[in-house]
Amino acid sequence: MARQKNKANHKFSSRKLIWTCGIILAVVGIGYAALMSSTPVNARYPVLGVPANHYIKVVNSQNGPAFVSTSTKGGKGFSGSGGHLTPTIEVNNNELVSIHVLNEDHQKHNFNIDQFNVHTKDLDHFGSQSITFVADKPGRFSYYDSLNPKMNGTILVGK
Repeated sequence: MARQKNKANHKFSSRKLIWTCGIILAVVGIGYAALMSSTPVNARYPVLGVPANHYIKVVNSQNGPAFVSTSTKGGKGFSGSGGHLTPTIEVNNNELVSIHVLNEDHQKHNFNIDQFNVHTKDLDHFGSQSITFVADKPGRFSYYDSLNPKMNGTILVGK
């Protein structure tokens, strides 16, 4: 009788150990995912803070596909002008920036800023991707679509 009781307790403690290990692995996995999601693409460490959000949309204009943009810094809708819509994104030096790209064109497009290691995947129609980076170099930098070189714009990083 005592042997059966020990065997039952052993099964109970094995299940408890498996559940505990599973919970620990889940917590570690969630923590790792949270840590990696707070690490900008051009940094080696997490950056805690609220990023400035900029939205880039690819639209089909009269002269073909083009970028238009808006931001959470008081933008009043998407902007761009003329035949080549080449909006300027303005950010502060050392600011945490998130760029959210949405492709509303029927062709594939992407978004790149080489100096900040910002590169989206090729986005299909209504595909989207967000990239966070630290604008750690003051100056004027170009962004572009490598699939359609006429699509470009400027990111202006203030001092």
